[in-house]
Amino acid sequence: MSPKHIHIVGCLPRSGTTLMTELMINCFEIDAYTDHEHSIFKEFPKRYDVLCTKKPNDIKRIAYPLKVNDNLFVLYMQRDPRDTLSSRSHKNNKADKKIWGTLEEWLNHQRIAESLSGNSRFLIVSYEDLVSKPDDVQKLIQQKFPFLKIKEKFSEYHNIAKPSDKSNAALGGARPISTSSIGNWRKAMPYLKAQMEKYGDISDKLIELGYEESKDWLAELKDVKADNSDEPVKYRSRAKQIRNKYFTQPRRRLLYRLSCSKTMRPVVVKLRHYLRKISPN
Repeated sequence: MSPKHIHIVGCLPRSGTTLMTELMINCFEIDAYTDHEHSIFKEFPKRYDVLCTKKPNDIKRIAYPLKVNDNLFVLYMQRDPRDTLSSRSHKNNKADKKIWGTLEEWLNHQRIAESLSGNSRFLIVSYEDLVSKPDDVQKLIQQKFPFLKIKEKFSEYHNIAKPSDKSNAALGGARPISTSSIGNWRKAMPYLKAQMEKYGDISDKLIELGYEESKDWLAELKDVKADNSDEPVKYRSRAKQIRNKYFTQPRRRLLYRLSCSKTMRPVVVKLRHYLRKISPN
């Protein structure tokens, strides 16, 4: 069997990618993984049979690796955008926990995922399904990616898991899988209302994905005062945008494609490692 690479991406950070990664590496026979986030374009120098990595925002750049690497398999974590936007990091357990995404990003990432859904090596997994019926989702993943072998049930994960420090910070510790976070958007309605005022009503998408049956849920926002002060500000200079478009991304794609070759891989891994040292961004 050729080495297989499973890469986990998401609709946004806080979409369940860390939980899914921990489930995969603890409950399937996977012999290689990283302690937390790992770019699809970052080299993994050791030999492996099955590698599992994750980086939520790689959904933006995963189409090309999927196209050129027949041994790449991608899990996309889809989550109710209202809960995803409202979910804050467990890190440091502070009251002012950080919000990681915007509704605009969720819509863009979901659009990409839906465009890739016909690829046999791309699987959309609902976070809500994962936490409510984990063993059914595990069987679905194995059916989609039949090279995987189950060693423990997803539902028993908390009994065997030893998450890294970074994963512990994201998960809040290894706990039994729970549905308690479903519907948490009601605790952050001012931000949600502000995001919808800025990027548009998402009711049709919620109905399409099965999160709502009608637009009646909007009544819950009627008397809420919108507050967008938590929206993360992301800035990249024009120079960096040009560099990324015309140098960084083309270079990464070329090296990634070459690394898919058995004969070229050892050389390319060393070259990518060297380039990362001199140009870490």
